[in-house]
Amino acid sequence: MPYDSPYFSVTFYPEDTSFNALVKTVRASCRTIELFEIARTVLGKSERFTVLLTRRDPNAPRPAVPSRQGPSNEAASGESAPARPEANAEPIYLSVPDNLPFESEEAALSHVLSTHLAQFFDSAEVEVEPPKGNYQVINRDSVTGELLGPPNYHRYAQIIQQHYAAKNIRIPFEAYKARIESVRDPEAVNQWLEKMKKVTRYTSKLPVAEGATAPTFDAWEEARAFLLATAKDKLVRTAAHARFHGREVDTLPPGEIRRAVEGTLERQRRFPLDTANALRGRLRREHFTIFKKGAKGVSYVCAVKRKFRVPGQTFAESIGSVISFIENHPMVKAGELPRRFLGLGAEAPAGVDAGVALAGALSIEQREKVARLQGDLLWLVREGYVTEFIDGSLYAPPPMVESRKKEVERDEHDPENFPERPNTEAVAPSEEPTPSESAPVDSAPADSAPAEPTPAASEPEPVVEAPASVAEVAPAEAPAMPEAPPAP
Repeated sequence: MPYDSPYFSVTFYPEDTSFNALVKTVRASCRTIELFEIARTVLGKSERFTVLLTRRDPNAPRPAVPSRQGPSNEAASGESAPARPEANAEPIYLSVPDNLPFESEEAALSHVLSTHLAQFFDSAEVEVEPPKGNYQVINRDSVTGELLGPPNYHRYAQIIQQHYAAKNIRIPFEAYKARIESVRDPEAVNQWLEKMKKVTRYTSKLPVAEGATAPTFDAWEEARAFLLATAKDKLVRTAAHARFHGREVDTLPPGEIRRAVEGTLERQRRFPLDTANALRGRLRREHFTIFKKGAKGVSYVCAVKRKFRVPGQTFAESIGSVISFIENHPMVKAGELPRRFLGLGAEAPAGVDAGVALAGALSIEQREKVARLQGDLLWLVREGYVTEFIDGSLYAPPPMVESRKKEVERDEHDPENFPERPNTEAVAPSEEPTPSESAPVDSAPADSAPAEPTPAASEPEPVVEAPASVAEVAPAEAPAMPEAPPAP
């Protein structure tokens, strides 16, 4: 089971640049996608999301975690939104230079001083007199083999703290001290004394009064104390929550915060309910339609607002025949229409794309029919009368009375529990939409029935099997198509 932190709550939100590219791709495709699949796409790569971290109220009830790992049936889960931080809860400590979160102020300070020291000091090695005294034992880092100093040296405690911070050691300080070993060897003592003839001199980069000289320090502890006394606000700050980019997750030091983020990320990738809920409002602000399928409550997203027909409503002849066929063959694939609707070509062999099998086998007249079919289908999808799913499946709800139609168009729940379709791969955002292989070729529905065939380009492309990724299906720009008015 993924780790569930009792101390921190984590929520994931889409990163702006990646989200805008994904929105552009989904909008251009006009296809309908499960909200959970969009959430999984956002969570699929760290550059696609940001992380919101808050402390949990230890007295608050824990949210239920869905026990199953099945498909995205949101209504089946009892998982609730992340717990809100208690008003008087301990804050989160943030590293000012890079905005990373830490559980304690000391951990945040250690990170800043080990990672971003060059922002505050210039450093250079200088020659000094070695320490004087009687030293019989030298302590040594058992991992790196570096000599730290005699335990009776007056600066020994400061030296190991500096070494711990400078080496960015990823275990607790007390555990690190337990790993230090003692060496009783005169040669080791001499090596340490030789080493101590050189020290790092720190020169402050902080602003000084006009005419004043920047302070310098030959001991790290003195430089640290100076920085904390004069510029602590530039090192660490506190906040009720922390927001940081997903790419920063791998840079977090081992500890409770990293475990909380990684555990929540793994759970959300399995069942992204919280992430999907975080996406809803943002998708609505982008004017996407979000609706739920029947009683199961699976949410779908589309840039097209759905339209429902009323009994007796008719369209241009070619459009009416297409929508009737789709209504009678729910979830038929767009790539199957030339064969099943127009009767063109034979069924493609296993593993062969339907469009590839059909290409080159049609007469000019047949190609004109395919082009008209493409245009009619695109118009029906863009107008909202036909739903086209990410895998190319098509669905047209049956007509309904006017009063019910208006009620449904205002509601989030689809009146039809349309058939199940196979799970598809997650959508992948793309900077530029890719032209669809099923894009229309200069065809449009007639203004009224009956309709005359529209002249097609000399070499129209046949309808092909739809790819599973939205990044592959964004259609090319097509001429505007007026809505076909209902027949009298």
